[in-house]
Amino acid sequence: MVRLSRREFVGAAGTLVLAAGCGSEAARTPEPSDAEVLDALLARELAVPALSAPAAAALLAHQDAQHARRLRRALRALGAIPPPGAPPPGDDPELVLARKQEMVFACLDALPRLRAPGLRELVMGLAASEAEHLAELRAALGREPVPDAFAGDTERA
Repeated sequence: MVRLSRREFVGAAGTLVLAAGCGSEAARTPEPSDAEVLDALLARELAVPALSAPAAAALLAHQDAQHARRLRRALRALGAIPPPGAPPPGDDPELVLARKQEMVFACLDALPRLRAPGLRELVMGLAASEAEHLAELRAALGREPVPDAFAGDTERA
């Protein structure tokens, strides 16, 4: 049986904690700010082409523009300067589906990195809206609106 004094135990535990964190890349990489997380989401939102083909395209484009406005407003509230820009025009539904799916994943990935509860609420709403857009686009293309029980999470690359 090894006997350690309290001081020796605390010293050994501290050394172990320091040693465990020393080689870790995560320990050296600072967490992104809320503004950086939102800026990345806005860039993704602006990368989704605006479709003109499906009947619901005008509504989806309007909602995507609202998403961009909300992200810009949140960025300004954080003191950041949001980038200008609008989604590119496009008529490739497969590209739009892929970009919408990427946006859903980006929102899900952003949630645990955001510190402010109001921003988490904003991003959860965006994720839900993008998932609705995916279902609407799939239905307009004659596909199953929700092909799996996890709403596309199994499609993540």
